Amino acid sequence: SALAPTTEPAAGQNLPACPYCSNFSYAILFENVRDRLRHVPGRWAYWRCRACGSAVLCPYPRASELSAFYPPVYTFQPDAGQRGMLKRILARLQYLFFFRPQYAAQVRQVLRGIGWRGQPDQQLLDVGCGRGLRLLAFQKRGFRVQGMDFQPEVVEYLRQELGIPALCTDVGGLSDAYPLRAFDLVTAFHVVEHVPDVDLMLRNCFGLLKPGGWFAAAVPLIDSVQARVLRSRWVAVTEAPRHLTLPTAAGLRIACRRVGFDRVEFRPDATLNCAGALVLSLLPGVATTHLVGGGRWRAVLTGALAALLTVLSLPVCLVENYLVRRPALGMVFARKPG
Repeated sequence: SALAPTTEPAAGQNLPACPYCSNFSYAILFENVRDRLRHVPGRWAYWRCRACGSAVLCPYPRASELSAFYPPVYTFQPDAGQRGMLKRILARLQYLFFFRPQYAAQVRQVLRGIGWRGQPDQQLLDVGCGRGLRLLAFQKRGFRVQGMDFQPEVVEYLRQELGIPALCTDVGGLSDAYPLRAFDLVTAFHVVEHVPDVDLMLRNCFGLLKPGGWFAAAVPLIDSVQARVLRSRWVAVTEAPRHLTLPTAAGLRIACRRVGFDRVEFRPDATLNCAGALVLSLLPGVATTHLVGGGRWRAVLTGALAALLTVLSLPVCLVENYLVRRPALGMVFARKPG
């Protein structure tokens, strides 16, 4: 591969079998990777599976370490972490002009991917739902939505503020938290790359689906144009150590079929979201974590620059998504037989 030499992992690095294809043979992909958010000190590497091309973080952390990798404000929260009128206005503008259109576009992609025909009262579970902004968009389409997240404060927010049923657990506890064959659609937006046991997550999601139901997940793809051009500067790589794996489309297809899904298809994620990934790669300082913690005028100027770069990046992302067909962020759609 042009991406990596053929060095094997050194003894003691204890890389697991590839979480996507179960292969044990690796080659070095990227070294000396630092956390773009500067929240976790240290350096990491990613090793490429020789069989499917997916990437695995090295050293691979223990499950008990994972929670410490996340800053207090990690993802966009329009009503949390914002101090001062100026920052609240900026957060509201971010939501109106970037995040709300992004969530609406992702919902449209999901509905196209599963061939939805407006059936009423479809049961939907969003795994790793965050503060429920996408769930609101699905709810407007007529879905009966539920959320699941490992953060208790998030679950409480969904219940108390949004009136959305939600449970606090992790992906390993899905099979205990919900009855089998309860949902028509299970979604997971940028969750797969964060979990230590991809196979367990997929099996649990498979079990929760009714026969003929769909699993839809958004993931960063390591075989994308952005990954190949930006290499270790790509935002999904600099999310180490929170990104434990970075799949290829081929690797994720293998993993989905292994647990029993009979149809596995891919589409690009929302173009606006892909443009955001490109901007974060080029300008890491526009991350939500930095904007919340920085000064108010710095937040305004950085936000304005990010908006401009995002607009300029849209044509590039349209080309990589629909002409080259190597999107930075993809959506996998997997159907349960029946």
